[in-house]
Amino acid sequence: MFDFDKLSASKFYTAPPAQRVVEFSPPGIDVDNILKVLSLAVDARCVSVDAMDGFAQVSGRTNFRLTYLDKEGVARGVDYNADFSIKAEGDFSAADSVSATIKVVETDVEVAGALKLSAVLEVEACAVRREEFEALVRADDCYKTEKEMYIPSFIAAKTTSAPFEEEQEVGGEVSSVLGLNTVCVVKKAVATDGGVNASIGVFATVTYVEGGEIKQRDFAVELEEELNVDGAEASDTVDIQASVKNAKIVLQGVTDDNVIKIEGEVALKVQVFRCAKVGVIEDLFTLRNEVEITRATAPYVCFDGCGYFSKRIEGVAMLGDNRAAALDINALPYARCYTSKAYVDDGGKLVVEGVVNTDIIYSDENGYNSVRTEIPFSLEKESEKPFSQIVKVKCGVEKISASVKRERELELDIRLGIEACGFSPVTLSYISAVEVGEEKPQNTSGVSLYIAKGEDTLLDLCKALTAMPEDILAQNPALTFPLEAGVRVVYFRAAS
Repeated sequence: MFDFDKLSASKFYTAPPAQRVVEFSPPGIDVDNILKVLSLAVDARCVSVDAMDGFAQVSGRTNFRLTYLDKEGVARGVDYNADFSIKAEGDFSAADSVSATIKVVETDVEVAGALKLSAVLEVEACAVRREEFEALVRADDCYKTEKEMYIPSFIAAKTTSAPFEEEQEVGGEVSSVLGLNTVCVVKKAVATDGGVNASIGVFATVTYVEGGEIKQRDFAVELEEELNVDGAEASDTVDIQASVKNAKIVLQGVTDDNVIKIEGEVALKVQVFRCAKVGVIEDLFTLRNEVEITRATAPYVCFDGCGYFSKRIEGVAMLGDNRAAALDINALPYARCYTSKAYVDDGGKLVVEGVVNTDIIYSDENGYNSVRTEIPFSLEKESEKPFSQIVKVKCGVEKISASVKRERELELDIRLGIEACGFSPVTLSYISAVEVGEEKPQNTSGVSLYIAKGEDTLLDLCKALTAMPEDILAQNPALTFPLEAGVRVVYFRAAS
């Protein structure tokens, strides 16, 4: 009489952020030869993450890129990697599908006695958890009302990589490479039947020395990837986590006319989600027996997908009065973008707040110098399609440049790539159990009168009159539901 189906839904869980300090003292470097540190760029990426009961074990790699002047005033660059692991405690289970994002919160370099590089990392581990429940989907020999509810489901995941490369002619001799900075931004991720199409932008900055001067080259590589993902359908939504797995610089060309070539791989973790309509029984009653219904509710969120847009911001970095005036800008070896807040305002616009930090290497009357600066930003984005109620934002610096506006005032021009992912809350409400009780007394009166209380449904009317809907409607064809308060419904029973 009553048929239940076992349904599954996916729930998102994010653990509280966990912090880890990574310290590294590279061997083989002459600290006494370091005259001045110009820049310390630090990146960190997740290598693997495993779900355990009660925590997620995250392993990663930190990349330190140090640019400095030696005692002879020659610019030099060194590159070091340091591996780390951290236990992110939270409500995890071993069956969860987990991922992690890593943010560099602080960096520092010490050169007193020995070179020590350090970074404070913030790790945020996330899980997608599958939960099962039974819901009433079919019922016979009774009056019932049906409804559709949205059930979020995790469909499939795939981990892969995509190669990239690009080259530029320098027009001179590169005597040394000081550093390579890379950022990747997911610009598009669209599900297809059996796969995912993705567009990814890789933005790189090479800082080098040519003719005794520190210079910079910017690269932009566009990747178009078609990925096979079993189970994906064109109506699904996609989330892609992209990071630069490895990157290197290759110097080519001839003497006095070098070519700088960058090449590497982007690591991609693709996840496909679906928010499907499923038909269930909303309510029911029988004429002859008492029926006890058990209902259940559970909160979830549907993943609506991600969108991308680019925004230009400006800022100003100031030099202290104790510094010589800047004459020229040489390079910005890296730039990082962090979001502190993202929300949808009352007008439906997406608001993103955050900060961009970078080191600016410049020239003054004494040679090379540098200044670290943070540029706060707040930007808005309007859309023809309303943004989701819940948004999570990732941002990356696609391009950054600086110029000397006044002697101690440096003007920055920054282009940000913003990826906004939306989520919509849903509440699953369903019948989890039905128990048929004793036979109930039958209404045998020849005439019954029902006065509506307001917002009454046909099921409310059937329960009150102990009659089937087709019989009530046959005698009251003009009824429209829900009933307004005060509507009188008369029902005649045939004499037995």
